[in-house]
This record gives sequence, C-alpha cells and structure tokens, in this order.
Amino acid sequence: MAKYYVQSGWVRLILDARTPKDAAVKAIQWSHDRQAEVFAEPADDRIREAELLEWQLDDQITVNETGFGSHGGKVFDTVELAAVRERVVRRT
Repeated sequence: MAKYYVQSGWVRLILDARTPKDAAVKAIQWSHDRQAEVFAEPADDRIREAELLEWQLDDQITVNETGFGSHGGKVFDTVELAAVRERVVRRT
C-alpha cells in the first residue's frame, strides 16, 4: 500500500491505501466516524459545531503521494465518493 496525503477543507490526513480513490474514501469514513463520536455524547452546541468544522470535508478531496499542496494530485468530488461508499457499506 502507498502513503497518500489527503486534504479537504480543514481536514489533512496521511493514509495508507491501494489507490488515491481508496484514500479519499477512507477520508470520508474517517470524517463520518469523528462526527458520530461528537454526536454520541451530549455537549454544548458551540463546542459541537467547532468540532464538526475540523472534521467536515469540503466539496472536493485532494489526494497526493508527495505531500500536502503538491502539484499533480488527484481531485475527487466528495458527494460522489460518499455515494459510492454508501453503496459498498449497504452490500456488506
């Protein structure tokens, strides 16, 4: 597996994956898991909103093998990949 630098909005992750697309899908899962943790516990609304902003993905996810902000990365549409992820989750 290769190491990928994944960036979207406030989120910056370094993930191991087979392909750039797999890394982007892993970022969606990571964001989903963090948001589920936030809502699992009662908290002040302002704290919850601040935490969500740091885990909220933007409309696009950029994946690169050479670092954050490097040229030549692949760009994926977050909504399209989230739909793919949901279909895969439903099948299993």
